[in-house]
Parts: sequence; structure tokens; C-alpha cells
Amino acid sequence: MKAGVEKTAVLAEGADVTKVVFAQEETSYEFYWHVSRSVPKWLALFTGINGIEPTAMRGRSIQGLLVLERQGRIFCFTFGHARHLVQQLLIERYFGLKVALSMSDPDLIKSIDKSNFDKAPLRSRSQSSQYISISQFEFKFDWEILKSLTGIVDSENAADHEYEIVTGSDSVSISTEISLSGIPGLADRLLAAYRDDGYKEKYPWIDYIVPVRDAAIIARLDTIIIERINASDFGNVWIAAPQIIEYRDFSGYCYKHRHTKSSQVTYPELHLEQCLADKKMTGALDIQHAKSTQIFLYGGDDQQIDSWSLYLCLNGEAELDGKLFVLNEGDWYQVERDFCASVNSYFDEFPRSALALPPYGGQHEGAYLESIADNVDLFLMDQKLVKPNGATSSIEFCDLLTRDRDLIHVKKYSSSSVLSHWFSQAYVSAETLLHSPEILAQIDAYLPNGVQFEFDSSVMPRRSKIILEVPCQ
Repeated sequence: MKAGVEKTAVLAEGADVTKVVFAQEETSYEFYWHVSRSVPKWLALFTGINGIEPTAMRGRSIQGLLVLERQGRIFCFTFGHARHLVQQLLIERYFGLKVALSMSDPDLIKSIDKSNFDKAPLRSRSQSSQYISISQFEFKFDWEILKSLTGIVDSENAADHEYEIVTGSDSVSISTEISLSGIPGLADRLLAAYRDDGYKEKYPWIDYIVPVRDAAIIARLDTIIIERINASDFGNVWIAAPQIIEYRDFSGYCYKHRHTKSSQVTYPELHLEQCLADKKMTGALDIQHAKSTQIFLYGGDDQQIDSWSLYLCLNGEAELDGKLFVLNEGDWYQVERDFCASVNSYFDEFPRSALALPPYGGQHEGAYLESIADNVDLFLMDQKLVKPNGATSSIEFCDLLTRDRDLIHVKKYSSSSVLSHWFSQAYVSAETLLHSPEILAQIDAYLPNGVQFEFDSSVMPRRSKIILEVPCQ
């Protein structure tokens, strides 16, 4: 738990548990346990069938939480689905990840979880059948954040030369031989690993996107994002689950605690506007409520699996004092200045087209392109495919073609993954034009009589331009 947290504060509000206090070998423990009973949803299929009695098939699960203090810090060891019994706001963020980075061998990694800063955020897991080097996971350190790592504990950190596997995110899991009397020593090992900065030498790219630790800057950034939410400006702020969801055991998200199965609506996806409406916070959110109000995750048996604060689910970006910051899962990050500057400089050097297409006006891409193609100055090429000799598939040459033989690729602004695919389409089109002149006849077949697309790759400078156009909304 965070520094300064007392044992009495670790339980989540409203946790229905039984408490046992005991001591062993000069260590004092508090043990909490809870029994959950449920009826699986699928039993409803057999309602009214003789010989099948749903009430006799109620499930029973037990969750346990062991709390102890070591070196002035409180440790919570959970058993079963007991994480939701712990006060989430008091958990030391990325404690487990730092432990895993410190203890693991960077050449013996099994799995990583990562998240990007996309408008449609991707939280993904890459897992190898064998232990491999961290470099083989193709982690994009310039726009992705490492959220979890699983690897072999290196020889310097292994206990008595045991074969140990460590996994860390906020929490940490370590596969090792353990007894109750060995838990205090394990807590000491984990705390020592957390305090060790040696991981920065093993993983030098880990701080490329720098977490913000200045409380004054964080407060100013929080103000920007809260003001944006209250103004219903959701263009650069959204919510997403702060962990990978196991959809095999998934019922939905709920913005209010469910006291009974039907007491609150569950949703298959998270939406900030709906969340604010259900919580009656539209236009009236403040940072305190963002950090205290909860979003709940329910499993397939309608039992609560986890919960997170609204703030932990928030994602967004903001500029402050000329610097770019991103909010991801409760933490603000400053994008490394040199990298950000190099990207902006690269972009600024591109020549700008004088072409100005009209706004989308709420249309879909196909209808929009049809509305502006006049067959005089702009020719419609959307979904009109060409196929080079020997190719196994066709490509879309461009969206619009000008009378001056310029290729226009149009895309409505969206997530970086969509734009990346758009850039790739433009690149493939240009490469095909340069190396497969047989497509010229196919292009001409789509054009009005008397109009031809003339192109000779040997003539320099080339007349045709490639224009990437993002019309206004």
C-alpha cells in the first residue's frame, strides 16, 4: 500500500468480511475472508426441467485477504478474487511492475501487457511460447506504456537458487515455494526490489515517456481535463478499463453498485457520457468525485470481480506550458520533449496542399466523396480497385483523382491506428504506381471518356502529387 497507510484503512468501503487477528513469530497479521454465493446465468436455460433444481447448484467462492506490516509499509496478500476487498485508491501504483522489472532477467521474458495513447485505446498482451528477450516483443517505447511484465527471476534475486516466475503490474505475483512463516521475508524481498533502481540499466527505455511526479503540475493538468469533461468536450478525453478483461468471464460494466442482479444496468462497453449521466454528474464533476466514484466490473455469474475509480479509467491528453502530457490509467505522463519535437519538426517540413475540401457535415466517407466528386476537376476513385500483375489481391488506388493527376487520400480524423492504416494505403498506392505501369489502363477505365491518367516514372520531376486530406468535421 502507499506510504503512511495504516492497517485500519486497507479495506474497501462496504466490504462484507469476517476478521481474524493473530500473531506468529513476532509478526502480527489481520486476516479477512468473505464467502460469495451465486447462481450461474446458464442455469436459466433449464428452468422447468424435471430433475434439474437451480437452487441446488448455487456456486460458492471464498476470498481471503492477509494484511501485515513490514518496514513501515502495509502489505496485502490476496487469495481468490479478493482484490476488490482492498481500498483501490491506497494501492501503490505500479509497485508490482517495478518489482518485476528489478527482479526479472530481460533475456527471459514470457509476457508483457502494454497500452497506447490512442483515441480508441488498445490494451494488449504479447505472450511467447518460450522465454525470449524483451527486445523481441517489439515494444514501441515512443507511444506505448508497459503495464505488466512476466519473466524469470534472475539469479541475483532468486531465493536459494529456486526457479521463480514473477508477474507485476500494480500488484505482484511470484511463483515460489512459501509458507505462512515465510511471508514476512517475501514482503521484505519485494520491498527491496521496489526500492532498487537497477531496473533502469536493464530496461533503459522504460522512462522514455516520463511519469509526472510534481503535485502542482498534476493539479493543473487535472483541472484542464475536468473542465474539458464538464464542457462536454470529449474529443481528447475518454474512459477505458485499466486492465485486460477476460471476456470468457464477463457480464458487463456498471456505473453504480448493484445490490441485486437487476438493480442497475450493465453495459458491454465504457462510455464517459453515459457514466456521467448514470451518476448524475454531467457538467458537475470535480477531481475529488472523479477519484472516489467507482466503476464496477461483473463476471459471468453476476458477481463483482473488480472496481476502479473513474479517474483510474480516464484517458486523455493536454498541453501545458508548451509541453505535451497524456493521462493514462490514473497517471499523467510527459511525452519526452526531444521525441515530440522531432515528430513535430518532421511533420512541419511537409509542403501543404492548396486544396481545401468542404467539411464532412456528418456524412459517412463514401457519401462525402460522392458529393464532392464533380467529374470535372475531381474524379471519384473510392472503392475502385486496381490489381498489379502477379499480385494476389487488389488495392484502392486513391479516393479522389484531380485533373492535374494528383492522388488524394481522404480520411476523417480518428485514432492513430486508423491514420496509420491510411498512411500505409497511400504508400502502397505510390509504390504500385512506380513499379506496376500496367495499372494505368485500369485507372483510365474508371475515368470519363476523354480523360486519361498519364504517368511516366522515368520523367523527373514527377508531375503527380500525393495529397493526404483530413477535412473539417
